[in-house]
Amino acid sequence: MSAIATAGFAQDEQFPILFTNIHVFDGVNEARIENANVLVVDNLIAEVSSEPLAVANARVIDGGGRTLTPGFIDAHTHMSLIAPFEQLENEYTAIYVGAAAGQMAEDMLMRGFTSVRDAGGASIGVQRAIDDGWFNGPRVFSSGAFITQTSGHLDMRDRTNTHHSFGGQHSHAESIGHFYAVDGEDEMLAAARQNFRGGATQLKLATNGGISATYSPLDIDQFTNDELEAAAYVAESFGSYIMVHAYYDNAINRAIDFGAKSVEHGHLMTEDVIKKMAENNVYLVVEALMSTSEAPPSFTPDQAEKFGLAKSGFDGMVELAKQYNLKIAFGSDVFLSKDAYGLQSQEWIARNPYFTPFENLRSATGIGGEILALSGPRNRYRDGPLGVIEVGAYADILLIDGNPLEDIKILADPKENIDLIMKDGVIYKNTLGNN
Repeated sequence: MSAIATAGFAQDEQFPILFTNIHVFDGVNEARIENANVLVVDNLIAEVSSEPLAVANARVIDGGGRTLTPGFIDAHTHMSLIAPFEQLENEYTAIYVGAAAGQMAEDMLMRGFTSVRDAGGASIGVQRAIDDGWFNGPRVFSSGAFITQTSGHLDMRDRTNTHHSFGGQHSHAESIGHFYAVDGEDEMLAAARQNFRGGATQLKLATNGGISATYSPLDIDQFTNDELEAAAYVAESFGSYIMVHAYYDNAINRAIDFGAKSVEHGHLMTEDVIKKMAENNVYLVVEALMSTSEAPPSFTPDQAEKFGLAKSGFDGMVELAKQYNLKIAFGSDVFLSKDAYGLQSQEWIARNPYFTPFENLRSATGIGGEILALSGPRNRYRDGPLGVIEVGAYADILLIDGNPLEDIKILADPKENIDLIMKDGVIYKNTLGNN
């Protein structure tokens, strides 16, 4: 653990913290609140004012004209998918994965991401360990094991691994909670319930195949109606929702019909489906970094072909999504290696040609907070909203050297340009001298 991060545990929390001489981006409105003051009491924001505040016994932090924003929210991460699938299946124990994911969690916090939504994998343990204070990291909204079907996206079994229905054993990756391959209504009910039993905040289903999958064509339409209905029933019964990995119209249409509230990727959907998403208040999570880069060198020719196909639809999909005013959240979707995780902040640059700085900031703050709130009673943080700077909100706060509403690219270098990181009223980074 770094010295900066460890300092978070040592902070004296009984004194109010008053931020002065700051310009506030509140996560909702494009115009900053100029020359503002923000008061934090315990772990919540107690006051936001353009007038000076006199607070007894407060620790005063002079922002020096910096921009104060909500902590960022990455709505699509995979904290435990630390290596290619065949390596996760054959080389890494649960303890190794958990240890590596813990380091990834701390790194994400130090990039300014105070909340993340994990989109499938063995991340519930990391979620719990952070909340229990074992190490520093963001608030984690874990989907638990990725739910797929036999030969679906994230079915990580080797070709030689006989299916458990035909005398084989469940794979190692499945046994430690990376994925559940389900076939039939009963198995879907069991997988969905098991995820919530473990502490998942929402369910993640693959309703199309996947780019990085070895044995899953991109265009296959996954799950029967009975299977989708079973997942929807469990999500509703737990007061939560379904997020879906999907690219094509039919898969997204069916997911919406069964109540899905968040579509991940969606590169190859058409205008009619985007219009349907808008009519049903379905969120879209866009990951521009993967969609605008080249296929990873580790990909097979089949994976690279699928990568190119999905990439070909990205520009048109974003244009239509903006035309219909979809609520678009920030996602990075980086995984497979330590180096890949390190690219998370480069997502800001990748998104820059497609979105204004305000659209980008709002996607990673206010809109991300709305998505996290969809988990209802499964949300462990119910004292206030996330992703906004307002009275009663959680004190997840960043101080940024510069104005990201004018130049979003400064966020791609968080070590240099994010001078203070606070989560839940606790300061984890502060480079402002004696403040």
